[in-house]
Amino acid sequence: MMKREENRKWKESGCWKYEEKENTISIIEYLGEEEVVRVPEAIDEKEIKEVGKYAFYKKNIKELSLPKTVDTIGSHMCYECRQLKKIEISDYLVEIGDGAFKNCRQLSEIEIFIYQGRYTCLKNLLSEMSQQVLCKFHDKERYMELVFPAYTHNYQENTMARIINQETYGAGAHYREAITKEKILYKEYDSRFYLAENVEQIEALYEIALARLRYPVELLEKDKERYVSFLKKNWVSLLQWLLKAQRSEVILWLGNYEEITEEQMKQLLNLLQQEEELELLSQLMEVNQRRFSSSNKKKSFVL
Repeated sequence: MMKREENRKWKESGCWKYEEKENTISIIEYLGEEEVVRVPEAIDEKEIKEVGKYAFYKKNIKELSLPKTVDTIGSHMCYECRQLKKIEISDYLVEIGDGAFKNCRQLSEIEIFIYQGRYTCLKNLLSEMSQQVLCKFHDKERYMELVFPAYTHNYQENTMARIINQETYGAGAHYREAITKEKILYKEYDSRFYLAENVEQIEALYEIALARLRYPVELLEKDKERYVSFLKKNWVSLLQWLLKAQRSEVILWLGNYEEITEEQMKQLLNLLQQEEELELLSQLMEVNQRRFSSSNKKKSFVL
């Protein structure tokens, strides 16, 4: 009887089952079948403030966007959403229930809009996600990206001492310590690279270094030099990886990047020719002409 009475409070609008709470809306369940889902800001002119427990349970969604009106998401909101790859949130989101993204193993991208300068939601999210995550930040002044590598915990039982020891593998847990509720500690973030070089797969290192060099917010010169040195040391394998991943926009950026030398540009052009990447080759030949054509010309000045 109690359950039937509770069900009477629920309403439906389009693909949403919801209930009203003090003149605001709480989403109970997503009823649709779309792969890319955007939660609206309001239903019947009432703001959606909450997305409740299990609202997307086992849904085959790939991208989920929450509006800035949402400040609360319930526990296990996206539990078992195994196709989910990207979420979009704002820093108005302050309360995240336990296991909101549990078993979302493909979730690898968080796009966050910063209105108040708060990072509480991101810190809480990353603490529950052990996989590698690309974070994209939008605020009033700039756009930037940071990569947080993966980590795993292993527990070893010490029978004699009657304790359980926790061992952590991967640099991801250390990188996550560089985010507080109020800000990103960029210096702390960059200081983790020395550790990552010893424990991470090289592809993760590429992602970390490229993101920091492309969006160098508060990047110290010594850290910039370390990232550049790493990429140059692995130049050919980096380019091959980018081509395989079809990251043409990053390859174009590298071709224009001031730290890339004429010799490295030559290697890049040769590789593009070998791989028959003709459109990209044409674009970068123009870049090469603009950047390095004068270096091949003899200069003779009479003083």
